[in-house]
Amino acid sequence: MGIHNRDYFRDDDAPRVSMQPSRGFSQDGWAVKWIIGVCVAVFFLQNATGEVVRGQLDGGVTDLFALNLAGLRSFQIWRIFTYGICHAHIQHLLFNMIGVWVFGRMLETVYGSKETLAFFGLAVGLSGLAQIAISTASSDPISLIGASGGVLGCVTLAAMNFPRVPMHLMFIPVPIELKWIAVGYVGLDLYQVAGGSGGNVAHVAHLGGAVVGVLYFLSGIRLLSAGARRFGQRSQFSLASMLSKFKPKRKPDPQNAPEVKLYEPPAEQLKRDVDRLLDKINREGKDALTQDEHEILMKASKSYRNRV
Repeated sequence: MGIHNRDYFRDDDAPRVSMQPSRGFSQDGWAVKWIIGVCVAVFFLQNATGEVVRGQLDGGVTDLFALNLAGLRSFQIWRIFTYGICHAHIQHLLFNMIGVWVFGRMLETVYGSKETLAFFGLAVGLSGLAQIAISTASSDPISLIGASGGVLGCVTLAAMNFPRVPMHLMFIPVPIELKWIAVGYVGLDLYQVAGGSGGNVAHVAHLGGAVVGVLYFLSGIRLLSAGARRFGQRSQFSLASMLSKFKPKRKPDPQNAPEVKLYEPPAEQLKRDVDRLLDKINREGKDALTQDEHEILMKASKSYRNRV
């Protein structure tokens, strides 16, 4: 089936943004770099094995990885995830990767690289299935590619963790808080779905990714890690921790148990840590502190009280 018979969804009517947070979230996480690297490599494979028809890639790897009902009926389960690493054209790839870079890095500071990668895969998979289900119910079979559902999942999850972080949109001179950007994205997709004027953009997949982000945050469920590192979040349940409960536990031997000593940082080091954290609070607010950083402040407070 050629590209003339299919709708490859892309983000052509999404807001064009230069999404750079007013303060950085730089860290050494690898998940975002891995996602972008894979998507770029697959894009080259799409070009090498397929052809451009009406401005969009078709054939070769694109056909093999795209998500569609025919593939699912043939038990080609890989399509649930591989469609998210394919893109229709360079603009489609560029805007999605900007979203992954900006919002994915923010999530890595909270959940770590492994959990961020797992969440992105979950958002891609569930948002794609939502789009296929709606299209099938409306007798409008489609073939779906693009990471937009995963990106919108990252946007909403980042907005719920950092609602007041200012972001700069292209052509808008003043920063806008991230929560309003997320609301704008969701509102635009809802409007397009309600009006039936979405064209070849997967608005249902966008909304599916946004719902995944909200439910992930509110439920506290973690796919891999035992819990988030950001201070203030509720205790979390992880699938990995649930499975670990079925492993037989060995009783510790009191005679051979190692002596446990708590590390107490030197006073000068503690003072430097406190100064650094106070600067961070002044710049970003108390909500920006991780759980470890909050514990450092609590330890310093206790130490100062003992000196009085």
